[in-house]
Amino acid sequence: MNNLHEKLQEFKNQNNLYTKEHKTFEEQLQKLSRRKLTISNKEYALSKLEHINYYRLSAYFLPFLNKKDSTNPNEFLPNTTFEDIIKLYYFDTELRKIIFEAIEVIEIYLRTQIAYYHSQKYGAFGYLDITTLRSNYQKEFDELHLDIIKEKERSKEVFIKHFKEKYNTTDLPIWSVVEIISFGSLSKLFMLLQESEQNQVIAKMGRINKVVFFKWFKALSSVRNACAHHSRLWNKTLGVSFEVPRKNPSFAPLSNSTKKVFFALSVIEYILTCIGEDEIDFKNKIKNLLQKYQNIDIKAMGFIEDWEELEIWREL
Repeated sequence: MNNLHEKLQEFKNQNNLYTKEHKTFEEQLQKLSRRKLTISNKEYALSKLEHINYYRLSAYFLPFLNKKDSTNPNEFLPNTTFEDIIKLYYFDTELRKIIFEAIEVIEIYLRTQIAYYHSQKYGAFGYLDITTLRSNYQKEFDELHLDIIKEKERSKEVFIKHFKEKYNTTDLPIWSVVEIISFGSLSKLFMLLQESEQNQVIAKMGRINKVVFFKWFKALSSVRNACAHHSRLWNKTLGVSFEVPRKNPSFAPLSNSTKKVFFALSVIEYILTCIGEDEIDFKNKIKNLLQKYQNIDIKAMGFIEDWEELEIWREL
C-alpha cells in the first residue's frame, strides 16, 4: 500500500511544472530591487521579509505594479517604495482586527438570541428533532448535526466533559451547542429555525427580513473567516455577496458593491447600531483608520463618493 502511494506521488511529481526554488531573504530583496522597487533602508526591508512571508506580502504588490498590458508588467510603478507596500499591509492587518472584533460581538449576540428563542419554545434539546425546525430541510438538518458532532469531538471545553460525566449523555443543550459550533454552522441553524423564531432573532434589525439577513449571515461568516486566517481584505472581491434589502434605502447606493468590503463594513455598523452595541465604537475606529492611512485607495474596497453622508455612517 505504501509502495503504491509512493508511486502515485512520484507520478504526480513528474507532472508538476512548478520550478521556483527557495530564496534567502537577501535574494528576495534583490528580486524586489530588480523589479524596480525603491528600497531605501535595506536592514528594515530584510527584517520585514523575515517576519512576513514573501508570498503573503506579494498580494499587496498588485496596486503598485505596471498594468498587465504594459511592456514590463512585473515591474513596480516609478517611485514605489518598500514602505508603500508595508503601509498597505499594516492597514489591512488593522482593518481585519477591527472587523473581527466587531463580528465577534454580532456573533455572540446571534448565538444568544438563537439559543434563547429556540429553547423558550422547544426546551434544551428541541434542536435534535427536525419537527421543531423546518422538516423539508432534511439534508441541511443532517449536515448541521454532523457539524455539531465534529465540534463536540474536537472541542476541548471543560463543560462538555463535565456535562457527559454528570448527566450521562453526549447531547448538549442548545445554549451549549451554540457556543461550540462555527459561525458558518450557526448560520445553518438560523436557516433551519421556524419563521417565527427567525423573526424573533432579528427583531431589532429594522427593515431587514429573514431572507436578506440569512444572506448577510453567510457573507459575514465568509468575512470573519478571512479575518481569522489573516487573508487580504483591502481590495478583495468577497466569495459570498451581501444582499441589498429592498425595504431599507440606506443600502441602495451600495447596490454595485455587494461583494466589496465597504458593504460588509456598512452591514456591521448597521447591525451594531440596531442591537444597541456601541461600546466597541466601530464607526469611529474605521474612520480613524482611514485617517491614519490617508493614501490608501478606498475605492478598491467599494467605498462610494460622500460615503460619510450615508445614513449608516453619519455622526448622530
